[in-house]
Amino acid sequence: MLEKFEFTDKLKKSFYYMIGAGVLGLILAFVLYPANMHSRFWTNILLNAYYFVGIGIFGIFFVAANQLGYGGWITLIKRVFLSLSGFIKVGAVFALLIIGGVWAHYHNLYSWADPAYFKTLANTKQTFFNSSFWTVRVLLYFVLWIFVGGAVIKAINSKNINEPTVYKRSKLMAALWIVIFAVTESFVSWDMIMCTDAHWYSTLFGWYNFASYGCAAFAFTILLIIYMKSKGYMPQVNENHIHDVGKMMFGFSILWTYLWFDQFMLQWYGNIPEDTKYWIKRFDVPLFKFTIFFALLLNFVAPLLLFIKRSAKRNFKQAAFIAVLVIIGHYFDFFNMTMYEPNNAIKKEVSAEAKKEAAMATTTALYAQNKAEDKTAVKEEKPGTDAVAEKAESKSETKGAVKEEEAAIQTYAGFGLVEILIFTGFLGGFLLMFFNEFSKDTLFNENDPYLKESLRLNVEYA
Repeated sequence: MLEKFEFTDKLKKSFYYMIGAGVLGLILAFVLYPANMHSRFWTNILLNAYYFVGIGIFGIFFVAANQLGYGGWITLIKRVFLSLSGFIKVGAVFALLIIGGVWAHYHNLYSWADPAYFKTLANTKQTFFNSSFWTVRVLLYFVLWIFVGGAVIKAINSKNINEPTVYKRSKLMAALWIVIFAVTESFVSWDMIMCTDAHWYSTLFGWYNFASYGCAAFAFTILLIIYMKSKGYMPQVNENHIHDVGKMMFGFSILWTYLWFDQFMLQWYGNIPEDTKYWIKRFDVPLFKFTIFFALLLNFVAPLLLFIKRSAKRNFKQAAFIAVLVIIGHYFDFFNMTMYEPNNAIKKEVSAEAKKEAAMATTTALYAQNKAEDKTAVKEEKPGTDAVAEKAESKSETKGAVKEEEAAIQTYAGFGLVEILIFTGFLGGFLLMFFNEFSKDTLFNENDPYLKESLRLNVEYA
């Protein structure tokens, strides 16, 4: 039995090549797309760093939740989840890069960082988006994730975990992590992603990001377990464990879909400009209109149709295929969240008034409401009166203003070779850090009091 994973030089080189491809992608993004303060370069950094850090902090959360809930089935694969956190330190480096860019005004990821734009915000938002306060919050998240997360992993992996005092301490640390995760996960989603548009907000954005982290974390865990088994490692892990991880991935896919629809439906039904503009402006761009529905296809339709059966969750090839789709799907989910605002720009050739309106984003049309009001007004007015003529003239002017504003907006966002290369590079870095962390200790803790439960796991009829 192989007790410790050997991180070979050959495997390391493959990840270095992937990282090299990512570096090439970043260079190309910086050189080929200099428009709008190299927005495409910076948004790719934000997108990928946030995506993989989220997977890392979720891995610790899931083990902590099972530690508190006496989840013995996870014992054999516990270190796989915990090792997903290896990328957090790398993510901290990119976070520092983004913070430096905010202070030096090297990028436009966050419109509120522009002093002129900052003055247009409400007083409460000015307090929250104060650069110093924002910087302290982001730094605090990573300090907690790195140091407290490391302490949690050390406590759960303790070789003396079978001793009552040590086991009790591991549960206390797990409880501490769940509290820290619950708070920081929500706040970081607001501070790093939602505030790329300082006017838009969603009251369930933290939960929505949580579900997306979870789906991707379970998908990576499935792929990594299957890979290691193909290399002769983890022989005690079988289709029962894959089945359980698969059920979690499927369940989180349904949770993600519920939260996606809940967010969309409530904002559509409420018909408030601050809410609806997020969707209207994306649906007006063919790329985002496609990626929104493409993400739904990969994250909901594919798991529902291909992974709902028990046999599918016990089939390694089918589980791996769905896991790949889910990883790609949630990449596009974060792509939709991060890529639009920083790559949004105002054309130079339009009028100054149109530029002002476009920048402030205050003329987002409430199409359904306006249409209903127009119909009601026409019914109330008699044909041929001055009021009708005035209404028609006003409506014509409104349409002209909307068209001019739409013409004022252009986007530099795109998806192509650059995005594929950068994602490949971040994936290589994520896997490099995972295997580096995973190879430090034995595959599982033989002193874990729930080891026998995991060894005897059987969900044949579950």
